[in-house]
Amino acid sequence: MYTFTKKMLTTLTTIALTTSVLASDLTTDQQLARAIYKEAVETPTSVDQQGSTVVLANKFKGHLQAAGFADEDITVLDMDGLGGLIVRYRGSENAKKGIGFLGHMDVVTAYKKDWVLDPFTLTEKDGYFMGRGVADNKAGVVGILATFIKLKKQGYVPNRDLYIIFTGDEETGMTTTIALANMAAKAKNYGDLLNIEFAFNGDAGGGMLTTEGKAIQYGIQAAEKTYHTLNLTVKNSGGHSSRPRKDNAIYQLMAALKKIQGYEFPVMVNEVTSGFLIAMAEKETPENAAALRSIVKNTDDKEAAAQLSKSVLFNATLRTTCVATMLEAGHAENALPQSATATINCRIMPGTTPEAVEHKLADIIDDKDVVITALAESTYADASPLKPIVMDAVKYAISAHYGDVNIVPNMSTGGTDGKEFRALGIPVYGVSGMFAVSGESNAHGLNEKVQVQSFYRSLDHWERLIKHATGGVK
Repeated sequence: MYTFTKKMLTTLTTIALTTSVLASDLTTDQQLARAIYKEAVETPTSVDQQGSTVVLANKFKGHLQAAGFADEDITVLDMDGLGGLIVRYRGSENAKKGIGFLGHMDVVTAYKKDWVLDPFTLTEKDGYFMGRGVADNKAGVVGILATFIKLKKQGYVPNRDLYIIFTGDEETGMTTTIALANMAAKAKNYGDLLNIEFAFNGDAGGGMLTTEGKAIQYGIQAAEKTYHTLNLTVKNSGGHSSRPRKDNAIYQLMAALKKIQGYEFPVMVNEVTSGFLIAMAEKETPENAAALRSIVKNTDDKEAAAQLSKSVLFNATLRTTCVATMLEAGHAENALPQSATATINCRIMPGTTPEAVEHKLADIIDDKDVVITALAESTYADASPLKPIVMDAVKYAISAHYGDVNIVPNMSTGGTDGKEFRALGIPVYGVSGMFAVSGESNAHGLNEKVQVQSFYRSLDHWERLIKHATGGVK
């Protein structure tokens, strides 16, 4: 069971005082957004609920129809029980390519026995919304959906088409993501369902708060590392353990793993990570700050690289990483191993191909008997360029509630739907409207939560972002 320390309770009380929102103070649009949020959280869309994302997509369709969206502009996809949703909001200028709005409807599995509260009931308590997916990513999809509905009811006409692109398996196989990304890529040439120039992603980015509720930074996710998993396998004839030989599959595999452990991929800095590193220099120790400023100017600075590599965050931001995560070897305690396999998970910097990393590992290991096999084909892409239309719209969006906050581009060391679109040449920008204390939401974990005030402010964020990017702000 999740327990609170006295210090944590004091912090929560402080935040609750600044984030409490009375139901009687909600506008009609906010009330509808909350109702949709409740409906979304209380539709369990984890991978073990077959067809659940299709169900949620159809619920969203009903709200869109009620707001005046034509049936022909709403497409619900059912891909063997995995749901997708595409919504076209028609703009005034057909010659302009549209803007996509990404989000995923699925959530990580949660079990009621593990939680203090029912994970699939939206609970509002002490200034927080709690439940599975309230942060990742139903706040994002509901914020986008509710804003489309509000603008439609207002009669707002953007200067280009807008497209909701919601997927149903971002937390697992990304089948729906890949399918929708391919549609978008084809539309760039053929003008089909998703004719988009770039996309905003509600599942990445966002703002950081102090425990007193003061905004201190906003991050735009404009790059992601490529997720690539390999198996390293050694085969051997084996034999009886009472007569050990020099050639042993486990020892041979261990030698290969030690070489990988000792190798560091070269430092790489791009437009996105350089902005992040410079911003972080303002908050770091003098030693780290000097190293950060130096590495941005000169990636060959070995002293700076060594200093920053002591930090898990900076090391992951600066270079491709490959690490052993699983082992399988042998078949009996009294037999020499006939095979040994290690799973290596790589997170690859933008601009580097998985094939290049595989070749480098083969060179490092330098043993033809260690067979390297990719578990799946991985997509990869360069960082998205920091377009003025994006940066200006984000600055305008967050200024209403948070003022002139420092905006920092960043690269995710994990992955989202955005990487599949970037891989096909469509820039993607993580621009969530949510602000939180670092680590507060506990996404994927127990008792996931977001600040109530942050959720309602995110609705204004999406409206201001859309209007600024589509000619609605003079």
